Amino acid sequence: MTPEREVQHEPQVLEGEDDLPRQPAPPSDPYTPEPGPRAGEQRAFRVLPWAWIAVGIAVALIVWALLR
Repeated sequence: MTPEREVQHEPQVLEGEDDLPRQPAPPSDPYTPEPGPRAGEQRAFRVLPWAWIAVGIAVALIVWALLR
């Protein structure tokens, strides 16, 4: 026979006036998004199309070298 052990010191089910057990409300989410992009993010998104052009040129050169 196994000895009894305590699973929860304070139960997570709340007792109220009704017969249904209720869970406590979860804590509010600490993450609050910023209203807009920061300065570094604005610059990164502004440079992104130029990066795709550079990637496209590199892929074109690789394909050209393979087919040559």
